[in-house]
Amino acid sequence: MGVGFTQESTSVPAAATAVPERVVLAARPQAALRLYAVPPAGAGPDCYLRWVPLLPPWIELCSVALPGRGTRAGEPSLTDPAYLSARLAAVLDDWTDPRPFAVFGHSAGALLAYEATRHLRRTHGRPPALLAVSSLSAPHIDAYTADLPPRLTAGLAGLRELVGPIPEQLLADARLMAAACTPLLADLLLLLHYRHHPEPPLPVPLALYGGEHDPVTGLRQLQAWNDLVTTPASAQLFPGGHSYLHKATKELVGHLTDVLGTVINRPVATP
Repeated sequence: MGVGFTQESTSVPAAATAVPERVVLAARPQAALRLYAVPPAGAGPDCYLRWVPLLPPWIELCSVALPGRGTRAGEPSLTDPAYLSARLAAVLDDWTDPRPFAVFGHSAGALLAYEATRHLRRTHGRPPALLAVSSLSAPHIDAYTADLPPRLTAGLAGLRELVGPIPEQLLADARLMAAACTPLLADLLLLLHYRHHPEPPLPVPLALYGGEHDPVTGLRQLQAWNDLVTTPASAQLFPGGHSYLHKATKELVGHLTDVLGTVINRPVATP
C-alpha cells in the first residue's frame, strides 16, 4: 500500500472547527492496533510519514492535524493545553473503532499525549495500551517555565537547540521564517501556559525516549516521568539532540514496535 494519509472527522460537532483532526497516515483496517503519533512543536502529521514503511502490518499509524499547521495553517493556533488535550482525548478514544490504541508524543506532543491520557481517565474513557513520551521533561518538575524563556530570548541559537539546523533559504525569507516559526512559538506558549495538577499515577505502560545529546531535556528530566505512572520504564536514548528522531527513525520505530508487541501480547518481528 502506498504511503499517503487521509483525514477523518472526529466525534466533535462539525461546527467546532478548532479541534484536532485524526489523520490516518496509511490505512490498515485489518491492523490489530492504532498508533497515534502526536507531532512535536510546530510540526504537522507529515513528520511521521517516514514511519509507515518501518511499521509491521499489525500497526496502523495515525496522527493528528492541529490548527495552525500544514493544511490548517490558515487557522489560529491553540495554546490552551487543557482545551487541546481534552479534544485530543476525543480523537484517541474513537467509539466507532474497538481496536486498542497507543499514543506517542515528541516534544510538546508528549505533554498533549500525557494530558489526553489523564483526561480519558477522568472521563472514564478507554486508556491507551501504551503512553510513549519523547524529548520532553516530565511536566510536574516545573522545567518549562525555567528552560524555555532563555531559549526564546537567545534568538537563532535557541531556536536551533529546539529544531536543529535551519535551512539557509528559510533564514533568507522573512515570510517563510514567520510561517515556520508561528506554530512553533504557539506550542512553546502552550508549554508555558501549562500548570501541573497532581493526580494519582496513571496505570498505563510507559515508554521513554530521548536524544543522547539533547540540550533541552536531560536524562534526569526524562526519567522523572516515572513519578507519574504505576509501572516505571527505563529511558532509551538514541544518538542526536532534541530532534534525534529524524536521524534515528529506524532504531526508534523498531524499539517502539517491540514494546507495543509486548503490551498487547503479540509476537514481534521488528521490520
